[in-house]
Amino acid sequence: MKKSLAAYRQLFVINGRLVAFSFLMTFYSSFGQTYFIGVFGPQIQAEFDLSHTLWGSIYLAGTLASALLMPFT
Repeated sequence: MKKSLAAYRQLFVINGRLVAFSFLMTFYSSFGQTYFIGVFGPQIQAEFDLSHTLWGSIYLAGTLASALLMPFT
């Protein structure tokens, strides 16, 4: 266990700026997406008469599609 902690410590020492940048980009991108869905999700569901299950499935499909396409951008 101590060996793995030492490896993580070394990772942060050597690549601290890259790790911090990666964390911040992940944090800020998920905030915008979550905020948008939280605010506009109920109106979209009502407008298109979507059940919670169907809305969740559409959101899942969009998220997976964007993740699969990300390596090609």
